[in-house]
Amino acid sequence: MVDRTLSDMSSHASATAGWSDLAANAPGITILHEAARRRREEGEGADRSWRVGADGELAVAALLTELTGPSSLRRRTPSWRVLHSIPVGERPRDIDHLLIGPPGVVTINTKHHREGRLVVDGDAIRIDDITTEYVARSREEAAVTSALLGAALRRAGRHQLAAALDVRPVIAVLGGLLHVVRWPAGVTVTTTTRLVHALRTLPARIDSAATDAIFEVARRSTTWQLESVGNS
Repeated sequence: MVDRTLSDMSSHASATAGWSDLAANAPGITILHEAARRRREEGEGADRSWRVGADGELAVAALLTELTGPSSLRRRTPSWRVLHSIPVGERPRDIDHLLIGPPGVVTINTKHHREGRLVVDGDAIRIDDITTEYVARSREEAAVTSALLGAALRRAGRHQLAAALDVRPVIAVLGGLLHVVRWPAGVTVTTTTRLVHALRTLPARIDSAATDAIFEVARRSTTWQLESVGNS
């Protein structure tokens, strides 16, 4: 009853303020919409890769509940908060998962490969000898997050949080075989089987009060409007 009341209050507040609450977004919803569009416009099979991607986001979201779900220890409030499928700019661009917790802010880019060999060699991640832009795009995603969320925090009067904002990009690989030659600087690459452990071992930077304050700004759709950066 308490959770429902808080949710209702948040929905009312967002409607009054003119923003939608991204905490209501289901994982994978952006690319599921894109999959439906492609199937409708391009025919059967055009949606396959998009639906595989959505399956990966759903799997990662389920893993993250280990961090964001209620603690069984004295029913403590979890110290991590999460948002899924955050739209940024033109569709279908989005942030798969935004995690806020002790390490600060983490962007998680899910890569679902049912098979194949992924080789991590510094900034290059190769799939069966094809070089991807996974690392560069994850860095860009973290940079965009830092700019937009930092600007929104400043508009909300949270200047200290904005100044100390640290965004860590993570690439979570589901399926396939992962072989590491060299780790990329500043980007965490992990299989989904090691994801929660990798997140828990990131250095702690903020407390629960800061986590909640950042989450309350991050959940607002207006935070993620690209034109808002110049208006902060």
